[in-house]
Amino acid sequence: MKMRYTLLVIFLLVIISFYFFQTPEKEFEEIYPYEDSVRTSLLSFRKAKLKKIENDGIIWEYYYSDNGGKGETILFVHGMGGAYDIWWQQIESLKDKYNIISITLPPVNTLKAAAEGLVAVLDYEKIAKTHVVGTSIGGYIAQYLMYHYPSRVSKAVLGNTFPPNDIYINENKNLRKILPLIPEWVIMYLFRKNASEKIIPASENSKLVESYLHEQYYGYMSKKQFIGRFDIVLEYFELKQNPDTEMKIIPKLIIESDNDPQVKEVLREKLKMQYPEAEVFVFHEKGHFPYLNQPQKYTQVLDSFFRK
Repeated sequence: MKMRYTLLVIFLLVIISFYFFQTPEKEFEEIYPYEDSVRTSLLSFRKAKLKKIENDGIIWEYYYSDNGGKGETILFVHGMGGAYDIWWQQIESLKDKYNIISITLPPVNTLKAAAEGLVAVLDYEKIAKTHVVGTSIGGYIAQYLMYHYPSRVSKAVLGNTFPPNDIYINENKNLRKILPLIPEWVIMYLFRKNASEKIIPASENSKLVESYLHEQYYGYMSKKQFIGRFDIVLEYFELKQNPDTEMKIIPKLIIESDNDPQVKEVLREKLKMQYPEAEVFVFHEKGHFPYLNQPQKYTQVLDSFFRK
């Protein structure tokens, strides 16, 4: 009897240890294999002081570069595995021409909450209107902004993203139910594995893409943030059949990659059908993160679009 009790205690301790095992943490400089200008510039960029505001009880942290208050503003919104600094190469190239805001999505679980937080940042900085650059779920949030806050958007860039759809919902609804029960370290391990097997090979096996994403899943992103972003991907919002004139006239640019492993081809086509007035730029075999592994070209495409 005593032996059974001891074994039960040991079993429970193992289960508890398994669940509460901490996600191992690794920083970019530990993962990225080169001592080069990419490493130096990212680490230098991260020294910039970030700003914070609170909206509806949620803290929003963001980078803000004020070009003397002159010129137009660009608002960068990252995707699932990202933060404010994923855009650093674009920011460093454009900050002398534009005011720049780049946010890190906090653990918000709805498009409405995400949009309201972004608008709160714009209000705090007294910015009436901005260009919006969103990639992946950031591009999905940008679409929601266009529909619900058209007067705040000058131009919109929808990068490697998707329109409202039921494909992701049907594929992931069962996973979403059990996601809160899965230990954080298991979630992060599985997404590092997905990055290594699918995302990185499609991104020219870029060491930068690999190192940045692995850092995200080595403790840089929390489970709450991950679930919030996952919820946004699965949220459906109704697109008007006849969008009002104010939204319709917002100039739009769709950026995609023809081998994007994260956005199905059928969704890329639906996005273009949804916005037939949009310009389209296609990266050839650059994967889901062309702004990381093709930064100069990506920045050039953005700047050209904004200067029109």
